[in-house]
Amino acid sequence: MRSSQLKNIALYLLCLLMLPLLMAGIKVAITWAAEQYVYSVPWIGGLLKSLEIAELTNILVFAVLGLGLGAATVFLPPRQGLAAKVSVLLLVFGLAAGVFSASYLTRQHLWIRQVAAQSDLTLVAAQDLTNDLLLTQVGDRGFWGFYRYTTQVPILPTEPRDLQNLAEEEKWMRSELTRFSGVEPGIFSRVFHLAGWGIRLFYMLLAAVTVLIYFLKGTQWAEAQTPKPKPQPVPKIPQKR
Repeated sequence: MRSSQLKNIALYLLCLLMLPLLMAGIKVAITWAAEQYVYSVPWIGGLLKSLEIAELTNILVFAVLGLGLGAATVFLPPRQGLAAKVSVLLLVFGLAAGVFSASYLTRQHLWIRQVAAQSDLTLVAAQDLTNDLLLTQVGDRGFWGFYRYTTQVPILPTEPRDLQNLAEEEKWMRSELTRFSGVEPGIFSRVFHLAGWGIRLFYMLLAAVTVLIYFLKGTQWAEAQTPKPKPQPVPKIPQKR
């Protein structure tokens, strides 16, 4: 392999590393700003948080990500066959999934810090406390438990008493809703659960479609930069006299 090819592959790998990290950093900054200045607004902040309104920035973030990753294919040799193109596309979707998760990882970290501050605990102890809550509520710990739980409860408890007595309060609320409406409590739980996942799936689809469209635009630009081989001249056939 020639040195120029090695250099191009190194530049492509650098783009694969730096561009997703940059976009993930932007997602982290947006999430932090939304938690501090948007979701903390009384009354309307809770509604905006339940709608995860900050995730609308996925349009811009994933447009830049897709366009950049598509344009970076200019450093690759011409891809031959469907398998090579599908492999690159799957890699792009994998990187996009990591960027998409950055905002929820940030929210989880901020939640643990709030619990630690309210409870006067270390971050490790606060993480154990929140993991116990997640395990009780959704049956999973860590990021996946947090991801599932926030589809049901956008406003997370931070007081130690709320973390420990949340299950009893939810049972009381469901019984009150049943008493006033006459509807089975499981109906309300399923409605809230489906609504939360519907919002989450909408943003996931928005991110996937955006990154796909702009990745294809980037690859079109990259292909236009690749010099096309000149067609071989057709030999002239001497005419018989």
